[in-house]
Amino acid sequence: MENNEIEKMKYEAAKEHVARIRKFVVSLLIFCILFLLFYGSDLFSFNELNFGFGRISIIFWIWGIILAVKAVKLFVLDYDWERKTIEKYIKNEENGN
Repeated sequence: MENNEIEKMKYEAAKEHVARIRKFVVSLLIFCILFLLFYGSDLFSFNELNFGFGRISIIFWIWGIILAVKAVKLFVLDYDWERKTIEKYIKNEENGN
C-alpha cells in the first residue's frame, strides 16, 4: 500500500514537471516569434547575421533573462536534484549533524 502511494506521488511530481516544461516551451516559442517579428529584419540584413544587440528593447532582455532562469530551474535543478537534496538533508538530520 505504501509503495502504491509513493508511485502515485512520483507520478504527480512527474506530471507537474512535464506541465512546467510545456509551459516553458510555449513561453520560449512566443518569445522567439515576437523577437523575430520585431528584430528579424535587423538580425538578418544584407544576407549575413548581424549580432549588434545594442538596440534591442529592455523588455526582451528582461524576458530572456527570466526564460534563462526558468530553464535552469527546469533542467538543472529538476525533480531528481530536489529529491536527492531532500534525502541528503534528512540523512544529515538523522545523524544529528
